[in-house]
Amino acid sequence: MTNGTIEIPVAVLSSVETLDELQDWLTARNPGIVAELRDARREDLAGEFKEWKPRHAQWPTGSK
Repeated sequence: MTNGTIEIPVAVLSSVETLDELQDWLTARNPGIVAELRDARREDLAGEFKEWKPRHAQWPTGSK
């Protein structure tokens, strides 16, 4: 990858059926994301992983 260009093999483009599949392929080849996932897995196995707590804000809707 140079100058902001990503090379995607023709075989990959031929095999994906949705943009989500293409995004998954691109994500799996991003070294930064892969490193973060490996760190998270290592922390999880060591019992150091923090429990995920969902964060959300109440948003008023017209339905209630």
